[in-house]
Amino acid sequence: MKTLRPPTLLLLLLLAGCRGPDTIDVAPGAALRLCPPEAAPDFFLNQEVVITLPDGSRETLMAAMENRRGVLGLVAATPLGQTLFSIRVRDGKALVDVRAPLPGRFDPRMLPALVQFALWPEAAVRAGLGPGLRLEQYGARRELLLRDQLVWSATRTGEALVMEAPGLGLRLRIRTLDDL
Repeated sequence: MKTLRPPTLLLLLLLAGCRGPDTIDVAPGAALRLCPPEAAPDFFLNQEVVITLPDGSRETLMAAMENRRGVLGLVAATPLGQTLFSIRVRDGKALVDVRAPLPGRFDPRMLPALVQFALWPEAAVRAGLGPGLRLEQYGARRELLLRDQLVWSATRTGEALVMEAPGLGLRLRIRTLDDL
């Protein structure tokens, strides 16, 4: 498995940019508004994210995420510890601190938006759906649909959260480091 090079991660997440201070495009034409951190319980996680790209190659990213006292914080780094960026979400706004050069159109706020899509309570996610988006929940599987077309899915398995964007050819397998 290759280690993640900063430009590869950023190109993989390069989508359509952003629409406003609290609305993030997670796929072309699919925008989510950030959920309030207080809509979810407090937690702290260190995670390994294995990203499968459209060509079948794999990249690895390390992420530390904490949700506490109305603030969601996320730090993204390479497996060797190079911090790529950090994000703090509070009051619907995301403050981003970039530590490595990012492509101009990359919006790192997409990461907390996807985490919230996958893990936040259903009602909080529904409140942040952009035009044409619909959220479906089937047990351990959650789907984000744009005009009945699957945009993202998130499935909880015994040891991982698997997120897929069929239209983008992306797959993320997220495991808590305690589970490795």
